[in-house]
Amino acid sequence: MAITTLSKVKTILQISDTSQDDLIEALIPLVEADFLMIRNKAFDTEYNEDTEEYDTIYPIGSELTAIRMIQYQMSNIKSQGVTSESLGDYSVSYDTSNLGNDYPKSISGGIKRYATFV
Repeated sequence: MAITTLSKVKTILQISDTSQDDLIEALIPLVEADFLMIRNKAFDTEYNEDTEEYDTIYPIGSELTAIRMIQYQMSNIKSQGVTSESLGDYSVSYDTSNLGNDYPKSISGGIKRYATFV
């Protein structure tokens, strides 16, 4: 399970259409990796006997921080430009190869507090 879901991102950011779904889906694992890099500590896990797998335990509040990171990246991508666009059944692709993890201190500072608390 990822740090957040498409549905939660769209609800929090008040996105009602599907035009940005692919972008959000692509950003979720990238933002989670950035979160871990900034946090500099792996997330805790616990064994789930029902699924016989380990589940990741995300600190309380980390999901909202991840959504803020997605929002930040989405605004940066819009300023970087579109790589392709279609009209029939509208589709758009963005260049995500140059996404940086240079987040504002209001975001990165919030992540660092999760390094010691779970």
